[in-house]
Amino acid sequence: MGSSESRATTPPVSRTQQRARVPRPQNSAVPSSNNKAMQQREILRETARETLAAVHSVQSQLPSVDLGMSTKYSFNSLRRLGPNQGVGLPQRTTIQVVNEDTLNAATKLSASARANGSRPPIVVNFANARTPGGGWLNGAVAQEEAICYRSSLAISLNPHHYPLAADEGIYSPSVLVLRGDMASGHQLLVPQTPLADLPLVSAVTISAIRQPAVRTFQLGRGAARLPAHQQVQRVFARDRDRSLTKAKMRLALRMAALHGHDMLVLGAFGCGVFGNPPDDVAHCWLEVLREHEFTGNRWREVWFAVFDPDNRGNFETFRQVLSGKKV
Repeated sequence: MGSSESRATTPPVSRTQQRARVPRPQNSAVPSSNNKAMQQREILRETARETLAAVHSVQSQLPSVDLGMSTKYSFNSLRRLGPNQGVGLPQRTTIQVVNEDTLNAATKLSASARANGSRPPIVVNFANARTPGGGWLNGAVAQEEAICYRSSLAISLNPHHYPLAADEGIYSPSVLVLRGDMASGHQLLVPQTPLADLPLVSAVTISAIRQPAVRTFQLGRGAARLPAHQQVQRVFARDRDRSLTKAKMRLALRMAALHGHDMLVLGAFGCGVFGNPPDDVAHCWLEVLREHEFTGNRWREVWFAVFDPDNRGNFETFRQVLSGKKV
């Protein structure tokens, strides 16, 4: 286990309104889907450059907050929690599953944390194990990149921590949210928002298994009215993949509890491009959260942020498994 600081070395860039429309080709009335994708990637590349510049500017004005600080933990360095590691609250909490972007959910909890004097909410960043921030500097779009476009997370992901082994994760104590979400055009919150009012969260960065073997079961007649992707149930084909996924979840919760966090923003861990089975991942989270190690009223809030605006993703699956459950 060790701690280290990370500093981005990207040169200063001029501020550009990344939301400005890219001119259409003169010989085409409607851009092809390829052109639209290329335009979107370039807009996001510029968003990344602008975010880095904003982060460096903010860091220079907040000498008491080290946005580059992070610590790497492993299964061996962070063992089972003791009964006194964490917050003892009056009662268990009820899981909420929200159809929101990770940072939108965390921002709501950040305001609550400030009001009651608790630690910032902690989000789980579903990491690329080889590259800090995944493809965010190149316009990629996944959960990790979405967090990096909007916040200071990337500068805490020290390249010396990489590649992340299967049993490793990174704790970033101070992550400032500097932008709105993609739907709002990634609008910069600074300088209009005073630095003291910017949402502050923490993050644990862990990587899911890539493309595990999955078994698919067709549900019964009662599922016929559901969208096609909800008419099947998917589970890990190999017990070792399921066990490793639960061990990664334990590491994330241990990092949170060790550092006194009682507000969690979890999610559909590895259920996007990494191809993990949503039904089984949701059950894994519930099983781990209910293990004796994590009981004892440790958590004030447990939210699952599963962004699924068109009902083609994983929100309904996670809602059915987790919503309203006590942990």
